[in-house]
Amino acid sequence: MKGIKFKLSDTLDELRTTRNRIAVESKTRPATILDLAAGETKTVKLETLVNILDALNEIAREEGIKRVIVIDDIIEYIPAADR
Repeated sequence: MKGIKFKLSDTLDELRTTRNRIAVESKTRPATILDLAAGETKTVKLETLVNILDALNEIAREEGIKRVIVIDDIIEYIPAADR
C-alpha cells in the first residue's frame, strides 16, 4: 500500500518467533497475521493491532528483550514527500 510500510515480518524475525505463534497468542486469524506480515492487508481493526502488540510484548519479555514493541514495529507511515 502506498504510504504504508508493513514491518511485522521484521519484528517477528527480531523476536525469533512465528506468525502462527502470534496468531495463537493474540487470538487473531492466521490469515490476518500472514497478510500483515506480507504487506498485503487493506484494513486492520485497532483491537486486532492491540492484541498483536500485547502478544509481541509478552514474547519480547520472554526473550529478554527490554524495549517495548510499539505500533511502529508493525506499521510505518511514509510521508508523501518520501515516497
